[in-house]
Amino acid sequence: MDLKKYQKSYFDVIEQRYSCRSFTADKITTEELEALLKAASLAPTAVNAQPQKIYVVENPTLLEKMKEATKYLFDAKTVIVVCHNPKESWHRKYDNKDHGEIDSTIVATHILLAATAMNLGSCYVCSFKEDILKFILDIPQEYVVNCIIPIGYPKNIGVHGPRKEFDETIIMK
Repeated sequence: MDLKKYQKSYFDVIEQRYSCRSFTADKITTEELEALLKAASLAPTAVNAQPQKIYVVENPTLLEKMKEATKYLFDAKTVIVVCHNPKESWHRKYDNKDHGEIDSTIVATHILLAATAMNLGSCYVCSFKEDILKFILDIPQEYVVNCIIPIGYPKNIGVHGPRKEFDETIIMK
């Protein structure tokens, strides 16, 4: 898989990325999906544990059923659900903090940024009923569902929301 065909400046990608909430009726191509999954596979994880479990949902019946778990699919024809297995993720020895959610969020970020580089729309969704989603997609109970990412061709090109000033979020010491 050659990702270079989607190459854009990193800073162009992070400036262009926004939460797309309106998609066309077209499904992304297999090649585009494979590129997104390749980007996900390249994400760093704590001690390279790679605890992520990625569910790709394109089945129309399942997409319809998923609306029982969340209203935030935005009629996307491809939805990626990013989970992690706490039995596989690294736990900090001092307080046993599970880094699987952090790892999965980094994986999701790779997917979101790759989608932008490919001129696809995407949205990071964390509002869902996990138990219902697990039932619909037959996700093992021990997995933790971290986020849902609807992906597709945007109906309109958007912009990201306003950002706080640096002095509100950055502390220099």
